[in-house]
Amino acid sequence: MGTQICPKGINILDDGTLLGNRGAINFDDEGIPGQKTYMVEDGVLTSYLHDRISAAHYGVKPTGNGRRESFRYAPLPRMRATYMESGTAKAQDLIAEVSKGIFVDEFSNGQVQIGEGDFTFYVKSGYMIENGRLTMPVKDINIIGNGPAALADIRGVADDLVVDPGAWTCGKEQSVPVSCGIPTVLIGNLTVGGQ
Repeated sequence: MGTQICPKGINILDDGTLLGNRGAINFDDEGIPGQKTYMVEDGVLTSYLHDRISAAHYGVKPTGNGRRESFRYAPLPRMRATYMESGTAKAQDLIAEVSKGIFVDEFSNGQVQIGEGDFTFYVKSGYMIENGRLTMPVKDINIIGNGPAALADIRGVADDLVVDPGAWTCGKEQSVPVSCGIPTVLIGNLTVGGQ
């Protein structure tokens, strides 16, 4: 907490206040008002997502993230609408910097090992980047990496944030509706797997 985890200028938040969004909530399942929670401000880790129990453990206020699938489950700290704010670069300029890489325009499904931060996301569609240009389409591949390492390796953030209106859910042995978003982001190195 309080350390620089990614380049300056990067802001990442979890927001329960986006009107009509799948992750929007007036109150979480513990009665805490929906709110914006900045987890990263100007590249510095500033908050975790808390329910009442984790907030008491850390000696901070709950962030409105105590969520559960139904009355049959105990609330857990869960995301709402998690996204990175837009940066100042143009997407085409970030693409122009890449000699060989992958441009992903649609993800589906993913898994994260919460303790380690390792992730795998399925690429539904995208393109090869060759010599700064989008070339042939790609699909049915996975992007594999580590969250903290990927954040530290961000080279640029574009000004084109989109919060996905799709039907995302957060697991953890009980499902809740969520959404996510990201602008075009250039990351130096991730593993690409598939055929």
